[in-house]
Amino acid sequence: MIEDLRRLEREALAAIAAAAGLDELEQVRVRYLGRREGRISAVLRRLGRLSPEERPAVGAAANRAKTAVAEALKNRLAELEAVAAPDRDGVDLTLPARGRWRGTIHPVSRVIDDIWAIFRSLGFTRARGPEVDTEWYNFVALNTPLDHPAADEQDTLYLGPGLLLRSHTSPVQIRTMEQYPPPIRIIAPGMVYRRDTYDATHTPAFAQIEGLVVDEGVTFVDLKATLAEFARRFWGPGTRVRFRPSFFPFTEPSAEVDVKRVIVREDGADEETDWIEIMGAGMVDPAVLDNVGYDSERYTGWAFGMGPARVALLRHGVRDLRLFYENDMRFLGQFR
Repeated sequence: MIEDLRRLEREALAAIAAAAGLDELEQVRVRYLGRREGRISAVLRRLGRLSPEERPAVGAAANRAKTAVAEALKNRLAELEAVAAPDRDGVDLTLPARGRWRGTIHPVSRVIDDIWAIFRSLGFTRARGPEVDTEWYNFVALNTPLDHPAADEQDTLYLGPGLLLRSHTSPVQIRTMEQYPPPIRIIAPGMVYRRDTYDATHTPAFAQIEGLVVDEGVTFVDLKATLAEFARRFWGPGTRVRFRPSFFPFTEPSAEVDVKRVIVREDGADEETDWIEIMGAGMVDPAVLDNVGYDSERYTGWAFGMGPARVALLRHGVRDLRLFYENDMRFLGQFR
């Protein structure tokens, strides 16, 4: 029996040294020193069955083996805990790691990119302009007199006399026409600023996309055909387009553009939505062409403008515009 105890001690010490983690070390302890199943503990429980002559020697050997194994367990436990949670930086490496934040394109930015991709394939070029502009580019050149309600301080954010934050991206159209002769075919995305109440459908700062086409022989038919093609590419081939008469100072005639989408229900059937307004458009007023030095008797053009944030609302079925700008990662993470 003494030889069995020595063999168990050697096995236990080897198993302790080979334990690679705290869980494995605990299994070794239970295997050799556990109260019910421990092999060395089982030897100690059999001491009462030995003769009085054998009991002292076997008992001493059993206690010696138990002490050696317990000391080895203690030392190995300290080593493994030091590796798992080093005192020098207080980091507990046994804790699960935090997941890495993964960025994604903002849903409004994705809509802008998708719209730009469609018009780029139709031959449009992207144009940009300053966000701080003058009354001339923001209003006067666009056939909007300064006594027009849109030019009032209640709607426009003025920075100084004659200087303001642009209230639409239409000034980019004026700057482009001043710089280049026809033909013109541009898309102008960018941020605009207005004294709007921050609510479910309005924000004081928001993105806008405008388009402009100027050339000889451009007609309202070109406007309708281009915007209808855009709507079908963006919303789907079954999309219907409707043009309703409207008014804008810088286009005449003007129209509001509505779409009726076809969506697929959960049961697989197609269903049409109600008519939804997506943009305003119209033929460029001849006065605007004259303001940039174009011959309005020779050239005609058309323009449109839309808010990509509202398009994103329709695309994703979101009802409150503010959700896009509150930077709640739980919400924005859904669009990854």
